[in-house]
Amino acid sequence: MAADSRSSLFRKRNFLGAALLAGVGLGVYLGKFNFGLGGGTQFGIGSSGDGMQVTTTGGTIKPLEVKEELPIPVPKVVRILIDERQYYLRSEESGGQDTLIELPKLIQLIEKAPGDDDGLRVRVYLKSTARASAEENLKTALKEAGINEASIFWVPTPVK
Repeated sequence: MAADSRSSLFRKRNFLGAALLAGVGLGVYLGKFNFGLGGGTQFGIGSSGDGMQVTTTGGTIKPLEVKEELPIPVPKVVRILIDERQYYLRSEESGGQDTLIELPKLIQLIEKAPGDDDGLRVRVYLKSTARASAEENLKTALKEAGINEASIFWVPTPVK
């Protein structure tokens, strides 16, 4: 009888040890894909950052400022990136750098844009952190400016 209890205990211990090893192995495997507890760009607990971008100048930290004068000419198609509640002008000429822009200046730029061969004047990209209120504010401003909905392309997949 003592031999039977030892063999069942031995089987339980082996089974639990194998299950533990499998769980650790699965955790390591999934950890390579940024699943889990934050720190990466995926959803999770402890994701870092509050969306505020800063620049450093001489050891002091200050928030990025909105540019008064646009450094680029009016493009055929204005590319907008919405992140949190802010609007960025996407430029492919300046190495893909996004420029923070206020909504009224953005609307003025869109009104001046001639559009491409398909009639598109605006491409709107959304980050996964984009707020619905910012999107609705842009839609309202475009409608008030008389921009035709057919000339606006909302990119369906979020960008990083």
